[in-house]
Amino acid sequence: MICRADWRLPALALVALALIPPLAAASGGDPLDKARAAIERGHGIAAEVAVDEVRRAGAPRDRIAALMGEAELLQGHLDKAREWLAPGIFAAADRERGFHALGQLEMAEGDLDAARQAFDRALEQSPGSAALWVDIGRMRYRAGEQHQALDAAEKALEADPREPRALEFRAQLERDSGGLVAALPWFERALAQAPDDLGLLAGYAATLGDAGRARDMLKVARRMLEIDSRDPRAYYLQAVLAARGGQDALARRLLWRTGDAYDGVPATMLLRGVLELRTGNAALAVEQFDQLVRAQPDNLTAALLFGRALLAHGEGNEVVARLAPLAQRADASPYLLTLVGRAYEQLGRRAEAAPYLDRAAAGLPRALSVLPLAPGGELAIWQWRDDPDRPEAAVALLREALAQGQAVDASTRAARLLQRYPGSADVAVLAGDVALLTGDPVGAAARNASAAAIRRDRPLVLRMAAAEEAGGDAAGAQAVLADYLAQNPQDGPVAARLGRMAADRGEWQRAGALLAYAASLGSGPGDPYLLADLAVAEGRLGKSAAALASARRAYALQRANGSIAGILARSLQAAGGSERAVAALRARAAAQAGS
Repeated sequence: MICRADWRLPALALVALALIPPLAAASGGDPLDKARAAIERGHGIAAEVAVDEVRRAGAPRDRIAALMGEAELLQGHLDKAREWLAPGIFAAADRERGFHALGQLEMAEGDLDAARQAFDRALEQSPGSAALWVDIGRMRYRAGEQHQALDAAEKALEADPREPRALEFRAQLERDSGGLVAALPWFERALAQAPDDLGLLAGYAATLGDAGRARDMLKVARRMLEIDSRDPRAYYLQAVLAARGGQDALARRLLWRTGDAYDGVPATMLLRGVLELRTGNAALAVEQFDQLVRAQPDNLTAALLFGRALLAHGEGNEVVARLAPLAQRADASPYLLTLVGRAYEQLGRRAEAAPYLDRAAAGLPRALSVLPLAPGGELAIWQWRDDPDRPEAAVALLREALAQGQAVDASTRAARLLQRYPGSADVAVLAGDVALLTGDPVGAAARNASAAAIRRDRPLVLRMAAAEEAGGDAAGAQAVLADYLAQNPQDGPVAARLGRMAADRGEWQRAGALLAYAASLGSGPGDPYLLADLAVAEGRLGKSAAALASARRAYALQRANGSIAGILARSLQAAGGSERAVAALRARAAAQAGS
């Protein structure tokens, strides 16, 4: 999509028009105004027709090259757009516009270095429009220069504080760094300038939904349909909302209304896969998740869902092949360990299943580990073997060194990458891991803070909290997590972590509220360890009936954990339950603890 540029006609263009009186007389003004207006509306065909009329009337190539290139770009005709833009021959009045469009073309074709050069040329004789700076920011973000992308966003707003695309870009950056709640005012400022902009409305609605404001999200989605009843984004957003509410049939119908608009989009693959899995169509779920993990090999959630679908489809061998290496890690989750254990059981290999199921029963991992190297990372390392410090390979190589315990190599590589890519949040995160895992919590905190200014997601926030705790600042760790939860109120794992920290301090009222909230979100109702911790907090608060209910739910989900059996025994006794049942549970807890 072409972003809006500064369409005001400079004085040089007026001089040029004076040299072509027949054209000016025919249109009563600049005959290319029609093309500019069409481009601003996103109508590439209309713009091409308007420019072609001027071309056939004898206008020189440099006067129409920028507009014709933009018109072709809007239509997706990249080769034709290149014919007009690549020579870089534009009238003085269109120089910024032409090189801006060339930069957009290079970005569309994935050549970020060429895009950077084009954008630099667009800035040679002007400070740059808001639209230009937005695209520079997007290019920098994609190139791993996230801090510089934020600088570009600020320059865009300096150029035009009311430009909707600049405000939208700032909202997107704020969503990544400040959080969902902090991003909403930026979307609202953008919509105040362009209330019927469907792209803005879609981003606003998605952020509302992720922040837990489902009713507001639905209102915005319906507003989108009032503007354009065929817009697929409105139906997709409502499908997501329906799926979150457990209305799978409605979600399917709404997703069907999107047609093929989102085919191949990872979020759609995820949604379709979950819907198929929940309705028992394991084969179709496998198909969707297979596509998703191919598109996003680093997506652990996708890998786990794929494993669950494969297991449901009777393909335990595939689960073992794909997930057993991940399950060997010290930070493997109980869910992952259970999947692998059940897969071995499905294959009749119970002796191999037992260690995984025992580890799953032991509870949540305490280790902090870096993410494993995905197949995409291995490919990048091979592809850029002659230039291992390229951003495409550098992060993968650093992750590999950390995973293999090569602390000295990892530290050396991290220092070199920080010097070469000072604006990369990805490098800063991994450098923080290096510092934390090599005993430097202060250095880790500094690196993590740098990364958080750009992208503050849950994995980073948990690392920030770990660094604060390692440095002896428990209050700092709590503050980091609490601030994140305030901005991302639907994050159950962070709410659970805060609840457990409150329990460790004996703040049972706060612990109970946070753990109950976490248990109401996402996978919370199916998390036996969270439910067990909630039962303990409820028991401490004298809520014996609630504690017993939570403990029973936890025990039903995980019977092999001695701690959970012990919590159920205490909860049952406090609620006046049978002494015989209490004794049996205590015996079971002791036996499991001994094993």
